[in-house]
Amino acid sequence: MSWVTESPDAAEMDHILAAHSLNPAALKAHLHLYRTIMFAPSGLSRTEREAVAVTVSAVNHCHY
Repeated sequence: MSWVTESPDAAEMDHILAAHSLNPAALKAHLHLYRTIMFAPSGLSRTEREAVAVTVSAVNHCHY
């Protein structure tokens, strides 16, 4: 993402993670949130959670 400053170590990261790469606390918080949403106990299965994520990304015109 040329318009967002990233850490030199972020080249292999997904864009959303690379956007947080200069702020390690934000990156850690983002990863914690993602892991909680996708893996913690829930009324939704892992497949259903992925389907929601893909749908939201499509609605937001994000490449997922």
